Formats: sequence, C-alpha cells, structure tokens
Amino acid sequence: MNAERYKWGGHLAALAVYVIFGINPNCSKAVVPEYISPEVFTAVRMLFGGLVFWLLSLCVKRERVEPQDRKKFFFGAVVLAGTLLAFGYAFRYTSPSYVSLVSATSPLVVMVLAAIFLKEPVSFRKCAGVFVGICGALMIVLFSFGNDANASPLGLLLCFVNILFYAGYLLITRTISRKYSPITIMKWMFLIGSVICVPAAWPFLSTASCPMLYGTAPVSAYLNLLAVLVFATIVSYFLLPLSLRSLRPTTVSMYSNLQPVVTACVAIAVGQDIFTWNKPVALVLILAGVYLVTTSRAKREL
Repeated sequence: MNAERYKWGGHLAALAVYVIFGINPNCSKAVVPEYISPEVFTAVRMLFGGLVFWLLSLCVKRERVEPQDRKKFFFGAVVLAGTLLAFGYAFRYTSPSYVSLVSATSPLVVMVLAAIFLKEPVSFRKCAGVFVGICGALMIVLFSFGNDANASPLGLLLCFVNILFYAGYLLITRTISRKYSPITIMKWMFLIGSVICVPAAWPFLSTASCPMLYGTAPVSAYLNLLAVLVFATIVSYFLLPLSLRSLRPTTVSMYSNLQPVVTACVAIAVGQDIFTWNKPVALVLILAGVYLVTTSRAKREL
C-alpha cells in the first residue's frame, strides 16, 4: 500500500513538473532574446537555483556525496547546463509552441538512450512507437518551412538538442535521485552549472543584450522572469528527482505530452504564435508514438 502511494506521489510530481514546463516557454519567450540574452538568461537561472537550494540545504540534514557518485553529479550538472542553454537559444529562432511540440518526443529519445546505455529491453511495439514519433517530428519540419516563420531549421535543431540533453539528464540522475534528497542533488547541480554558465554569459552583460539587468524593461518582463526562476527553475527541478525516485525515466518523460498542449494554448491566446494545421496532426503522431513506447513490454519484462 505504501509502495503504491509512493508511486502515485511520483506520478503527481511528474504531472506538476510538465504542467510548469508547459507554461515555461511562454514566460521565457516574453523575455528572451528581447530583454535578456540566452547566455545571461541561463546564467541567471543557474545562479538563482544555486542560491535558493544552498539556502534550503542549511535547513535540512547535511548529506555527504559519496566518491563513486561525484562523476554523476558533475556530468548531470554539465548536461543540465546544456539543457537550459539550448532551451534559451531556441527562442531566438522559433516560438514557444514549437519548443514544446518537439519536447513531446522526449519519451522516444529517453527510450533509445535507455536501451543503449542502460540496456533496457526494446520490443517491436517500442520500435513502432519510435517510427510514428519520428514521423510526427518530420511533419513539423517538412510542412512548416516557408509557411511558418517560427519554424526555422536552426530553431528546431536547438529544440531537439534541448531534448537530447534533457533525456541524458534524466538517465544520469536516475540512480542518485533514489539515493540523495532533491535539495542535495540540486544544490550541487546548480553550483557546478553556475561555474560553467557564468563565464560564458560574461561577454553579453551589456545594455544592448540585457536591458533587464539595467532596469529598462517593462514590469511584465520582470514578472515573467520571476515566474521562470521560481516555478520552472526551483519548483520543477525540486519535484523532478522526487518523480525519478519511484518512476522510470521513460515513464516520467511520458508526461511531456502535456507540455505542447499547455504551451500552444497559452501562446495562441497571448499572440506569441499562430495556429497551423500541421501542429495538431504532428502532436497526434507524437503522442501515438509515446503511447506505443510507454505501454509496450518486451518478452523478458513479461
């Protein structure tokens, strides 16, 4: 009974994470790149996350990271930095809807990486799911160029890079999520990430690149940035390790099918994006692929 309740807690945490991730692209697009450069945007998120999680760590029992886990913390932080940086760069070339629509392929990417690196079994149904999901992703590419200014090749490529890094992050942090508290994990992730991102952002600390830092942006921009920092940086990355404690990475990433729905509705409502026919069709194909992947069972699993 406790195990079942614990598992449901993981599902609720994953659900909350991806609802936040669904709103995050809209808030991020409202500030990047018009009021803050992607490099500085990522560095600010890293610094804010590091500060908050280290302050929280003072209120809980200190956990020592064992030597054999230090590599996972380091590589997890590197991949997290890559995830957030690719996410920020994508908004220079595409819209929130495309960022989230491509994110719906994350269960497929996680499944492939898990099969390669974690030796998880792959069934025919999983392969069929990957094929259907790829068809959905190709529909975004083939039917959008020339018809939708938001569908630039570089923008979509950065979206896929973001998903690739994020999938790697889920796989790397899976084992340490079961061993350490979310606060311990995230305080080190954001600290190491800050060491990586702050020097990269230093050349872009100018009035032209980041008017937000000099008080010349509208109030709405600061409110959107605050939402990204509090919810998409602190709350979501606190809940993510909790979901990984009781759920497999592929199951957690399955909830990303909520993200494009939430993002598209908000983006179209506030005028950040336009409705085109290929988006819902591509979404259906991607979700069908996700369903096949996450409901399949290999012979040895059965």
